[in-house]
Amino acid sequence: MGKKILIWLAGGVLTVILLGALGVVAFFEFAKHAVAKNLRAPELTRSFTNGADFAYTTFDGETRHVSELKGKVVFVNFWGTWCAPCVAEMPAIQKLYENFKHDPSVQFVIASRLDSPARVKSYAERNHYDLPFDTIRDEDIPASMQFNQYPSTFIYAKDGSLAFHHIQAANWADQSVILFINKLKDQ
Repeated sequence: MGKKILIWLAGGVLTVILLGALGVVAFFEFAKHAVAKNLRAPELTRSFTNGADFAYTTFDGETRHVSELKGKVVFVNFWGTWCAPCVAEMPAIQKLYENFKHDPSVQFVIASRLDSPARVKSYAERNHYDLPFDTIRDEDIPASMQFNQYPSTFIYAKDGSLAFHHIQAANWADQSVILFINKLKDQ
């Protein structure tokens, strides 16, 4: 009789765990779709602040610095696969990237925090993204860029200054963003 109770309890515990996991996944998907449905273009106003340098790691394990990209317009996005708004805006970032991926004067740094390269690669493959994904450690994000909200997006001008920053998800594929980046290219 005791063995049957243990089997019944184990089955009950596994059922509760499974239902809980399904609930978390369902909530994440619901939140992602709710955010994606309401994405708006960011209000792009040019700021003139010093752009902070930071290190990020490529999937090849190379450490790079954003300062190495001076002379180019740089679109930087800090995000994570665990962040529903980040995942919701990624299709718009992919579309923006497609506009500029063959333009050597524009670079993208799509740096995931709290994710392993393997997890980001898997995410990219599942969603058919060819963005230049990287990873970043929290200690490598400069204090001036730590808003403790994700996604966080920064656009650097060619002179290395920070031209724009935006916290929260946005529609980066909007024509206004393309025009803003093209203006920065011409400066």
